[in-house]
Amino acid sequence: MGSEPFAEFLSRTGHRVLAAGGVDWYEAGRGFFLSLPSHRRLAPAPEALAELFAAGGVYGVRFPSPLDRGGKLSYQIVCDDPEFGLDKLSGNVRSKIRRGLKRCEVRQVPFDELARSGRAADDDTMQRQGRETRLPADAWDRYWQAAADTPGMEGWAAYVGDQLAAFLVTVSFADGPVEFLLARSRSELLNAYPNNALIYSCTEEMLKKRGVPKVTFGLESLEPVGPLDQFKFSMGFRTEEVRQRVVFHPLLRRVLGFQPVRSAVYRWGAERGPEGGFWRKATGLLRFADEGGDLARV
Repeated sequence: MGSEPFAEFLSRTGHRVLAAGGVDWYEAGRGFFLSLPSHRRLAPAPEALAELFAAGGVYGVRFPSPLDRGGKLSYQIVCDDPEFGLDKLSGNVRSKIRRGLKRCEVRQVPFDELARSGRAADDDTMQRQGRETRLPADAWDRYWQAAADTPGMEGWAAYVGDQLAAFLVTVSFADGPVEFLLARSRSELLNAYPNNALIYSCTEEMLKKRGVPKVTFGLESLEPVGPLDQFKFSMGFRTEEVRQRVVFHPLLRRVLGFQPVRSAVYRWGAERGPEGGFWRKATGLLRFADEGGDLARV
């Protein structure tokens, strides 16, 4: 699908969505908008960014940029090997996948099944990662209903017996890539290696059976997520270089152009530690803009 159905999905699940310069943008965090789809490299005209900022409540935007344009050197996590298979992975990972496939049943599932059975996996994953947990019941139901109504979105799950051990939501785009959008798993069933079985099966399905040119987990995170990325790399994914641009609203950009202000934001983020989710993202946005040369120097 193109970005329009996915933009509608995001709108239905509570995200503000704007259009400017022929691109859809969604509010990924308080007042900060990410381009859709996130794998498509952009070089928006200044007029398009000005249109976004004029919409009100837009403090900044983030988007992937071609390597010959500005922005922080970054990456997206991809697998594009048409011969993807067990023989491409390490012996240790092959063993985990085989054990996972032996202990789990991996299959495509309807979204209403994930709505009924996936809540514990979502809670467990968010808790393991130290992130905010538990959507309200109405938001949880709205997410799965919107997914069911959106062309190109699929649900996959790994079951241990009749227990859902892990699930994955994927979304396909018209220009080829499939994005692994949402992955969750039960802590008490991790010894069955459901994540290994699920990611391997879905990657093989997309690349070898369907002939999809590329599978992606999206862009480098604003926050440190080393262990999560290492798991993906162990499963045959790699980094594909790209630049990420973070452009702040002109007034905010002017303020952040002062080195003492930037230093204070970095310090506040560090002092709040792992519990300061907002500040982790804020310092990540600032770091990307700083390193990418997108801040005014005062």
